[in-house]
Amino acid sequence: MPQIFPMNWLLISLIIMTMTIVIMVMTFFVIAMNKNKMNFFKIPKKKMIFFKW
Repeated sequence: MPQIFPMNWLLISLIIMTMTIVIMVMTFFVIAMNKNKMNFFKIPKKKMIFFKW
C-alpha cells in the first residue's frame, strides 16, 4: 500500500506538467498567428528563437 500512494502523486504531477506545457505551446501559437498571420512564417530561423523566448 505505501508504494501506490507516491506513484499516484508522481503520475498526477507528470500529467499536470504535460498539460501545462501543451496549453502554453497552444496559446503561444494562437497569439503568434493572430498577431503576425503570414509574417510569422517570413521570419528567419535565427530570429525565431529570440521571438519565442
